[in-house]
Amino acid sequence: MSNQLPHLSTPRLLLRVLKPHQAERLCELANGPNIAENTASIPSPYTLQTAQEFIEGMQEKFRATGLLSLGMHRRDDDGLIGVVSLRINTAHGYGHLGGWVAASERNQGFAAEAASALMAYGFEALGLHRVGSQCFSRNKESARVMENIGLCYEGCLRGAFLKNGVHEDMLVFATLRADWEARV
Repeated sequence: MSNQLPHLSTPRLLLRVLKPHQAERLCELANGPNIAENTASIPSPYTLQTAQEFIEGMQEKFRATGLLSLGMHRRDDDGLIGVVSLRINTAHGYGHLGGWVAASERNQGFAAEAASALMAYGFEALGLHRVGSQCFSRNKESARVMENIGLCYEGCLRGAFLKNGVHEDMLVFATLRADWEARV
């Protein structure tokens, strides 16, 4: 695995490392509706300092822990619209997808487009055996994205995640390389 974060492209998106000058925009987007509420680790409020530290640490987190995070940028105007990630476990050949899209950009297929590109990168460039994800059971939009990109529903982990003092159910989705190859 390379130590450098990749730059990926799709028909409508550029997926690449965030730059320090994007911290204010990242902060603005991450404080948008349903971002912290529907993600496991984004704090609320999401401060400018948090955004700056996230951006500054992207490369090192990739090198040290296998967390590949990329900004989602629209090709047409280079605008930042979200973040997509793949947490890589090389020992098990597994990648765990995550991410979010700004409220103003939802329901346009950007999440699926970015996640599909990152999943393809995981299988093709990193040689992963399995890629999966999970979401809160109440987050139907994320579940739909996972199914749209070819992840199969594997089950519900009841009360598996403590979020804001409530034990939440998590829906689990995944696909294996062989199944993914048969689809593409």
